[in-house]
Amino acid sequence: MNTVADLFVRCRHAVGWMLLAVTAVAALGYIAPAKTSHPLERYEIPLEDDPPTATERVRSQFNLGSSDAFLIVETEDLFTPESIAAVRRAVRAVESLDSVQSVFWIDRVPALNVFGLADPLVPPGDASAEAFRQAGAQLREHPLAGQLISDDGRALLMPVVYDWLRMEDDSAATEAILAAARQAGGPELTRVMLTGRAPLFADQKAAFDRNTILFQAIGYALALVLSAIMFRGAAAVGVVFGAAALGVFWSLGFVKLLGVPANPLADVVMPVMLAMIGLTDGVHLLVQVRRRRAAGDTPVEAARDAIARVGLACWLTSLTTAIGFGSLLFAKSDYVQDFGRVCMIGVFIAFTAVCTFVPWVCSTWVGRYVDRGYERDLVGAGVARLSGLVDYTVRRRRWVSTLAIAITVALTALSLRLQPDNRMRTALPAASQSYQALEYADRQFGGVQFIRVELYWPDGLESDDPRVLAAVRDVERLILDEPLLSRPLSIRSMLASLPGDPDDLSTQASFLSLLPRELRAFFYDAGQQRAIVSVRMQDHGIAAHTPVFERLETRFAAMADEHPGFTLRLDGQPVRISRDLYQIVTDLRASLGAASAIILVVLGVVYRSAWIGLISVVPNLFPLVFTGALLLATGTPLDMSSVCAFVVCLGIAVDDTIHFLSRFRQELAADGDVEAALRRAFVGVGTALVMTTIILCSGFGTMLLSDIPGQRAFAAMACSTIAAAVVGDLVALPALLACFHPRRIGSRAAADLAAPLGERPLSPSAAVVDSPA
Repeated sequence: MNTVADLFVRCRHAVGWMLLAVTAVAALGYIAPAKTSHPLERYEIPLEDDPPTATERVRSQFNLGSSDAFLIVETEDLFTPESIAAVRRAVRAVESLDSVQSVFWIDRVPALNVFGLADPLVPPGDASAEAFRQAGAQLREHPLAGQLISDDGRALLMPVVYDWLRMEDDSAATEAILAAARQAGGPELTRVMLTGRAPLFADQKAAFDRNTILFQAIGYALALVLSAIMFRGAAAVGVVFGAAALGVFWSLGFVKLLGVPANPLADVVMPVMLAMIGLTDGVHLLVQVRRRRAAGDTPVEAARDAIARVGLACWLTSLTTAIGFGSLLFAKSDYVQDFGRVCMIGVFIAFTAVCTFVPWVCSTWVGRYVDRGYERDLVGAGVARLSGLVDYTVRRRRWVSTLAIAITVALTALSLRLQPDNRMRTALPAASQSYQALEYADRQFGGVQFIRVELYWPDGLESDDPRVLAAVRDVERLILDEPLLSRPLSIRSMLASLPGDPDDLSTQASFLSLLPRELRAFFYDAGQQRAIVSVRMQDHGIAAHTPVFERLETRFAAMADEHPGFTLRLDGQPVRISRDLYQIVTDLRASLGAASAIILVVLGVVYRSAWIGLISVVPNLFPLVFTGALLLATGTPLDMSSVCAFVVCLGIAVDDTIHFLSRFRQELAADGDVEAALRRAFVGVGTALVMTTIILCSGFGTMLLSDIPGQRAFAAMACSTIAAAVVGDLVALPALLACFHPRRIGSRAAADLAAPLGERPLSPSAAVVDSPA
């Protein structure tokens, strides 16, 4: 880095103009029109249904899973003239809105009878109370209407289809509908709620936008507060805070200007993460500047020394962090890929901003004041208290090393037991109206998530053949054996409600033509030789439902013997998520494995020592598996946020290792004494590592205030890993170096260590005097 430092001294005036020009260009990103869509619009939201496939072209009001929203109304007694009249008023008011195309409810369910008539099942408003009670009993037994009535008989579930061409804003999807229904329904409706894919998306988007602004402001504010706490001089505080703020400003500006695809998690996490990473790099640089200024160097000399001594470590920390994010580009999930891409770009931009801004400012007239308050620095305090730790670690190096390796291996074994999961609640604010309505729908209606079984009968079999209904009946029986699934709905269940013996499939098959065409077409498509069984499930999590799906698919395969020629397929978004979730674990292992291997190779090459690369495995792996074991102990599953958090943590965990190793090798070059070099390196960077850990934990800890559980989980994982990393680097790493690094090195090896990287030979013969301890 001496060459870079000398180049900086010669071009420092041009560097100032470059900083100004780049800042102006980055500012264009904030005012230029967005080149990408809203981040949430790139991904499926929890209840989002895929566009119709070749086997799902018939979409109707009877396809509950295709609804944009579900309007839920609760009454004291649903089947009374007053309650039904209130519901009718609410439905009319909602349908009068420009943004609503239709509302489907029990009053529009056709009666099923052998005469093919389709009379309404709900009595007119002037009917007697007894007529409404009888209608209620009849509706509960109706296969389709029963899907829309709560278990306690007090609430209705009404699918809503929006007119998206006339949808002006997000409020039209939620607030306008709720206001219209509540006002028209009056006091007879004790509760009016709205959930489903559109309301949930609107609430998620609102929380996302709110958190993006909030945590970007928190990132800036926290950088200022922590700078003031660590450094007692106004100039030093301004330099560190300005560097962190500039890194965030550049990164967000260029990401927007370049049109890098946005990511919901990254847009919330990245401002805080970059502010904290920029602050830690700024702290390391400024500490060195202040030391040299206190020792009598001029501002230019102090800035040059900071680049020469700390610049490489800062570059390596940014490189390894970026490698961690870059490994996510190999994931198959667009969400994970976009997170890795945008964060990788942000890390490099922030590094450039911080490592240019701090030395440049310190080389100007401001550098004459940055050392004020140096003797009262919090960063320099407490070294004496920590020095006893390294003495104990070095004396007990074999015991500490063995224990560190054993604990890391044990935690690794526990971490491998983590299971992937996906729940809607992790991406939604728990206090939102739509999420509370979702929980209500889970309790009272069996959920508003849908899976389906698609049954295809063989060629040559007539559509009204009783064997088709027999296969559908067997599918329903298998579904009813699963307690986590409820309310199967099929053509057979509708035919079974007609007069006659429900087990007489021949008679039921003859009634197929009497069902309403639209109703029959969705569940029974003679042209495609397909029958559908629709099934509900609650938000118990994909991990809980995956064994259910696997059992069903196994039993469907076994049904081939009983129903030759029939093909059964389980489908629906929860099923697809279940299949894709295990790819998350594969992606995580592949990403972490690739990133770890690359980082270890980089460390080995840069430090010219295979020992260094191998020794760093334990302190870098320990924080990751510690967090993995903590997730397992608390019952927290792996989800998208967890996968991204692990990679963030890998990059950050390596940072402390790099700073300690860099200082250790500088001290080792002085006299070749490993133990003495360890003590001096510990005193030189130990307190700074603790302080940067506090900085990072404080920064990520602010995200624990988020109202989105997935973001809180990300923050908790980050804090846990960062805290464990400093333990690994200040306890395990010194012990491992004391054990496995050659005890003393000769003068030639010391000269090689002292030479700048890239200016010394690659020869591994370092004139080793003593063998490893």
